[in-house]
Amino acid sequence: MSTTDRADLVIRDATREPHAALHGVRIAVTRAEGRGGALADALRSVGALVVELPLTRIDILPAAPLEKALEHLDDYDWVLLTSANAVQHLADALTRAGLALREQKLAVVGSATASAAEAHGWRATLVPERFLAEGLVDAMASRGDVEHARMLYPAAEGARDVLPAGLAALGAIVDVVPVYRSAPDPEGQRRLRALVAAGALDLVTVAAPSAVDALLAALPAEHARRLPVACIGPVTARAARMAGFPVKVESDSASTPSFVRSIISACSSSR
Repeated sequence: MSTTDRADLVIRDATREPHAALHGVRIAVTRAEGRGGALADALRSVGALVVELPLTRIDILPAAPLEKALEHLDDYDWVLLTSANAVQHLADALTRAGLALREQKLAVVGSATASAAEAHGWRATLVPERFLAEGLVDAMASRGDVEHARMLYPAAEGARDVLPAGLAALGAIVDVVPVYRSAPDPEGQRRLRALVAAGALDLVTVAAPSAVDALLAALPAEHARRLPVACIGPVTARAARMAGFPVKVESDSASTPSFVRSIISACSSSR
C-alpha cells in the first residue's frame, strides 16, 4: 500500500470515530488564494476548525521571457516543473504561442505538481520519491540522459538555486525563467494578527519559506515564538525554526493526505 493510500485510510478511519482525530483543533491554512481549499477540506473532514487565511498572493511576472524561451521549444530535452503555478503559467504561454509539449521529457517535484501537469495532458517522465528539489537532482543523477541535456525551468522569482545548480553539476544546461513571485497579502496578515491576539488558533500551516516570511512579517516577535506551525517539507521547517516559530509538524511529503496524516499524528500525541 502506498504512502498516499495509507494516509487516505487514516483520514477515512478518523471520520468514523465518535470524536474525529482533530476535533476542535483550530487551524489556519495559509496557502495563497485559491490554493488551500483541498487542505482545508481535508482538515475539516477530520474535525478541525479551519480558517483559510492567505498570507501571500501570486503576482504574475511579464510573459516575454518565457515566450522568448518557447520560440526555441524544440531545443529543449527536458521541462522542469516544481509547482502548480509554474504548470499553469507554462500552459498559458504554450496556448498563446500555439505550441505543445511533444518530445520533451517532463520532471516534476511533488504529486500536486504531477496532478496539475496531468490536467493539461502532460505525463511526467520523472517524479522523485522525495518531493524536494534535492530529490529531483538525486533522481536525475542516476539517469543517462542528463549530461549535455538542455532544460527549461519556469520558476518562482527568487526560488532556491538547488535544482539548476545541481543539474548543472551533472552536466545539464538549465534555462531558468521566472514566471511568478509570491508577495505578502496585507489583508490576510491583518486577519492573522487579530486571530493570534485573540488566542483563536492552535496551529498554522505553512507550505513554503515565503509563507514563513509572510507569517513573521504579520506578527510581533513574542507571538511568533509561541505560535505552533505545521510545515510541508524540511526546507520550510528549517525556515520556520530560523524565524523562531515552534515547529509542531514537519511533513516529509507535499501531498495533502500525507500532510494531514502528519498533523493528526502530532496533535494526537500532544493531547
